[in-house]
Amino acid sequence: MQDGFFGLDMGSNSIKVVELAMNDGKWHLQTFGYHPVQTGAVFSESDIDQKDLSKLLRELVAESHITTRRVVAAFPESLIFTRVIEIPAVNDADFGSAIEWQAEQYVPMPLSEVRLSWMILDKGAGTGSGQLARKGKVKVLLVAAPNALVNRYVNILQGAGLQPLAMETETVAVTRSFSYFKEVETPTTLIMSVGASTTDLTVVDKGVIQFTRSIGTGGSALARAIAQELGFDANQAEEYKKAYGLLEDQLEGKIMQVIKPVFDVTIDEVERAIMFYQTQNPGKNIKRIVLTGGTAQLPGLVVFLANTLSLEVQIGNPWGNVVVPDEFKAKTEQLENQVTYAVAAGLAMREAS
Repeated sequence: MQDGFFGLDMGSNSIKVVELAMNDGKWHLQTFGYHPVQTGAVFSESDIDQKDLSKLLRELVAESHITTRRVVAAFPESLIFTRVIEIPAVNDADFGSAIEWQAEQYVPMPLSEVRLSWMILDKGAGTGSGQLARKGKVKVLLVAAPNALVNRYVNILQGAGLQPLAMETETVAVTRSFSYFKEVETPTTLIMSVGASTTDLTVVDKGVIQFTRSIGTGGSALARAIAQELGFDANQAEEYKKAYGLLEDQLEGKIMQVIKPVFDVTIDEVERAIMFYQTQNPGKNIKRIVLTGGTAQLPGLVVFLANTLSLEVQIGNPWGNVVVPDEFKAKTEQLENQVTYAVAAGLAMREAS
């Protein structure tokens, strides 16, 4: 079994935890849990809000029967800078300097104010095309997290009595949670994580991240549009969004008519991202979209995306390569508990990567 830790996803509207154990070469689900939080609390710099989050987190860990206090957490993509870059192939001694030089070109903050990390994605050799190897380039996922954000998260976790082992990006965690895609020949895939405040895009080819982009529109914007257009309060608007979504044959299509113009903005950005990636990577056409995130369960979304983008669309299941005890199967088979836990499950799988 793994030396225990659990995955923690602190989102805009909720916190999620997942604890797994590795046994006989397979992941086994130990426990998982969810707790709603005040909208936007995770973004707050208020000491009071941070203490409240620590309290809720402590309660969630206890209620979920998490057996360890060691934790791997994820930063929201909207609060950090993530980009796939190519750098010249250099020796190990010069690699850090080469990364920093490139980071200065891309990161919109002084490097003294961020925590810089990176992951080598693909050196070209053995990847099929060998394109990067011929160019003498290395593909790297560059991540810059503001020092203030890192300190805030550490304070929240320690305030909950937890021991932070590592911080990752949601993009890396989600990609890992769908790692079962590597077990068979799969097409180049766009993972589309539709959360409350953002929609995060990740292109994955043969299990390797190739491109990332974050769009500043999510499910909350759809609910706001319903509230403003139809005069509902926030809770009413959220319920109507969840019940009717993009279904044309429900309520005479009134909810769809309200939220479609908002969602069309996201679609435009998705199309631009796909076009950019395919232009930069000839012959690597995206054939499939895998949906995740809380808003992925929006009624009618799968059909809407498939028809609009002319691509195969499916819901991602983070439990796809996890052994689930009978006591949890009824919950893990629910769509809500598939789209909600992808980040936390991926974080809990970190040791295997």
